[in-house]
Amino acid sequence: MRPLRLLLDGFGSYREPADVDFSGVEFFALVGPTGSGKSTVIDGLCFALYGTVPRWGRENVIAQALAPAANACRVCLVFAAAGQRYAAVRALTRDKKGLVHTKEARLERLDPEVPASAPLQDLLAASIEQVAEGPDQVKAQVQEILGLTYEHFTQSVLLPQGRFSEFLHAKPADRQGLLVELLAFGIYEMVGQQARRRAEVARERLRVAESARQGLADASEQAEEAAAERVTALAALARVAEQKLAGIGELAAVAEQAVQQAQAAAAEAGLLAGVRTPAEVSGLAARLGAADRLVADRAGERDDADRAESAAQRARAALGDAASAARWRDAYANQRGLEAARELAGRELASKHAAAEARRADLDAAERKLAGARDQVAAAERAHAAVALAQEMRVGADCPVCLRPVTALPHHEVPADLLEAAAAADWASQAAKQARATSDQAGQAAAVARRDADEVTRQLTGNAATLAVAPAEDDVAATLAAIAQADQRLADAQASARSARQALVAAERERAALTEEERRAWAALSAARDSVVQLGAPATTDTDLAAAWDGLTRWARARHDELRASLPGLDAAAAARGRSLTCARDELAATLAEHEITGVTDLARCETAIAKHAERAANRLAAVRADRRSAARLDAQIRAHREDEQVAGMLGKLLRASSFERWLCGEALDSLVAEASRTLMELSGGQYQLDRDDRNELWVIDYQDAAARRPVHTLSGGETFQASLALALALSKQVIGLSGGMRDLSSMFLDEGFGTLDEDTLETVGTTLERLSLDSERMIGIITHVPALAERVPVRFVISRAGNTSMLRREGAA
Repeated sequence: MRPLRLLLDGFGSYREPADVDFSGVEFFALVGPTGSGKSTVIDGLCFALYGTVPRWGRENVIAQALAPAANACRVCLVFAAAGQRYAAVRALTRDKKGLVHTKEARLERLDPEVPASAPLQDLLAASIEQVAEGPDQVKAQVQEILGLTYEHFTQSVLLPQGRFSEFLHAKPADRQGLLVELLAFGIYEMVGQQARRRAEVARERLRVAESARQGLADASEQAEEAAAERVTALAALARVAEQKLAGIGELAAVAEQAVQQAQAAAAEAGLLAGVRTPAEVSGLAARLGAADRLVADRAGERDDADRAESAAQRARAALGDAASAARWRDAYANQRGLEAARELAGRELASKHAAAEARRADLDAAERKLAGARDQVAAAERAHAAVALAQEMRVGADCPVCLRPVTALPHHEVPADLLEAAAAADWASQAAKQARATSDQAGQAAAVARRDADEVTRQLTGNAATLAVAPAEDDVAATLAAIAQADQRLADAQASARSARQALVAAERERAALTEEERRAWAALSAARDSVVQLGAPATTDTDLAAAWDGLTRWARARHDELRASLPGLDAAAAARGRSLTCARDELAATLAEHEITGVTDLARCETAIAKHAERAANRLAAVRADRRSAARLDAQIRAHREDEQVAGMLGKLLRASSFERWLCGEALDSLVAEASRTLMELSGGQYQLDRDDRNELWVIDYQDAAARRPVHTLSGGETFQASLALALALSKQVIGLSGGMRDLSSMFLDEGFGTLDEDTLETVGTTLERLSLDSERMIGIITHVPALAERVPVRFVISRAGNTSMLRREGAA
């Protein structure tokens, strides 16, 4: 595991967000005053991965992540492990009761193409896959990725303050557990389990193979030879059957031909026996003659009626169109009516004209009287002008005399003569108006009478023009009478013609009925001849139905007698051919039975039966050969499964023993002790060397005390730090080789302990750490208060306090 970025927001003393950029850093130191928050950085890294911190004591105590006055915190660690990049994010919150809960916990796989120095938000945004969600799920997945539990992580990667020597002082069983997990020695237990499972599988496969081999006990060489002989025999039988079937086919054809000849002769005789003249043919000719004569008579009657109808049509056509004569007749009647209407219209017009003249005279008199009354009024008004002006004046209007606005109307009594003159003028005006209305009505009535008289005159003129070219009225009446008579005669002729045509149709229908009977008689003759035409029936040349039937029946009787005479000889020949065919078939059936082929009811299909038996024999031969190959293969499998079961069983027993794991851990511990001893000799100035006993307890050899061996817990504080550091460096350096490449401690973080070292030892420690960071690709991080050591580290993260929060800045290599 190699950290790339760490964000602390509200975690511990970091009240404000702090982004720690580890990208490009191989060796760094966290420096600052006591209590500034140096160890909190390492705590945040551990909390992001496992959800707890060694300094909290118990794993499930998360409330200490928040300061008493803080209500929320967030920690985010971007790290690389097993060739992948991950982000572990955890967030806590405090509820109203003061209890701290996990608000968020997730583990995501990130895109490694984004530079590690990019903004943290860009790194988190490049999420490829969410690996886990939830506090326990994130912790479990981190353990799977790193291959380390929380306890082993804090003993091999993160060496926290106060717990630096746990691996050194651990019990052998605890140290063995760490080595098994850290160095992936658990793989041997897995190998043992897999070996035992493989032994079980091998035993089961051996049982299945042996059972299958028992089922192939009949797969012998003798069985294969018998099956091959059966295939050969059936192949020879197929050739023999082919030859015999060819002979049987020829015999069957000859026998079939003989039977067909006998059957054909019998069938032909039967057909000829059925040729007989129908009984109804003899009386058909007489009925045909009577029907023909009736048709001829009805046709003559029809022709006579048609000629009479044509004559009546010509006579009617000569009289012309009845419609023209009817129009002339109607015109003469209309003329008489119009003349009477003209006389009546003249009298009405004279009466209306006289009335109109009288009303006009009355109107003239009324208008003259009105003019006189108006003259009298004008004279009275001139005599009384002031009264007239006063009547026309209105308040506010201009006075017609002084042209000033009228403020009050003057009052003048109207003279009696002026009133009388005005009343007389009004009466005369009403009388004139009434006389004018009466005159207008009389004039309109006269105009209507004039129009009526003119219309009658116009109609008389048009009707007279029509009658100018018409015959005399008596001639018109005579013509209409003649047309009526001609129409009646034509109708009678048409009725007679229809009756004659209907009689002809009835006669022709009766003749047609006989024609159909005649056609059926000829059709029966043709059918009878067609039934024997293939036997050489003569053609029908006689047009007489009876004669034709007689010629056909005489020929049929003669031919029938010939065929009946040949039937006995044909039957005897067919029987002889059938016996020969039966013998050939019996012989073939016997041959098939000799080769165990039975149940073939149709010998024509015996080749198919032989082919099926041959196919079965070939399949049997192939099956025997396949069984023999399977038996050989099973024998080889049985040997291989038995050997596999023995080897896997032995390996499973060996790896099941707990002594193997102790031996393996002892070998690994020897390698670690040897590596750590070299480092410890340098750190202690050649005084101390590590060793182990048979129970994997660690001892220290003190060369300043005659190489005395004593327990490691007898070392002083500084000596314990030196031995623990030597072990940690050896474990970090050799973990890849000892785990077969399955584990890689690419980071190591050391919290405190350097203050107990003297100047020379501190120089050796610094040199060792520098060499370790340069000789490998692992990150080394330390927390120290020793300025001399901090100055040797290329990258320093300086921690300080500003108010109530810790702050962090990076110094050294960019």
